[in-house]
Amino acid sequence: MRAALASTLVLALLAPAAAQGKTKTPAVPFGVQVVEVCERFTSGDERALDDAGESGWDAEGQESDTPFVEVFAGSRTLQGFGIGQLFAFVETYPNTLLGYCRVEVPTPTGDGAQQIAAIEGLDRYTGTSQTTGEGIFASLASSESSAETMLLTHWTDESFVVQMTTITPQPVAAN
Repeated sequence: MRAALASTLVLALLAPAAAQGKTKTPAVPFGVQVVEVCERFTSGDERALDDAGESGWDAEGQESDTPFVEVFAGSRTLQGFGIGQLFAFVETYPNTLLGYCRVEVPTPTGDGAQQIAAIEGLDRYTGTSQTTGEGIFASLASSESSAETMLLTHWTDESFVVQMTTITPQPVAAN
């Protein structure tokens, strides 16, 4: 009995010390997650569709009428906010890759101001935002590496939107 009591006491004393070694990683706001998914699609990343699926998106490739355009669509429930509807495409030109991604949440039920603030807080983007009687609107851009990315986001009573366009110069293939 004493041995059982002693080992219970030792475990009770060690538990707080073990718990201190564990730190929780703060959750990434879903607005930032949406930006990251769009970055993958607009960059032409071959794993974008698989990575979207692994992060909870029900996404798939769509039929295109040309081999120079890849089209994607999908959706995901954004907890406490609504259903995000994704549409993306990548166009390949001789010296440029053009990527576009739009995620819209019709009639959002959560606080979009927090999501826009989190997106604006990303170091890789600069720009401005405006608050009007209609909602909050942000226009941001990034020129990391050789690609140029333009990002619009807004939150109104009618929708929450993240819209991204990326232009990436490509080497011209020799004939």
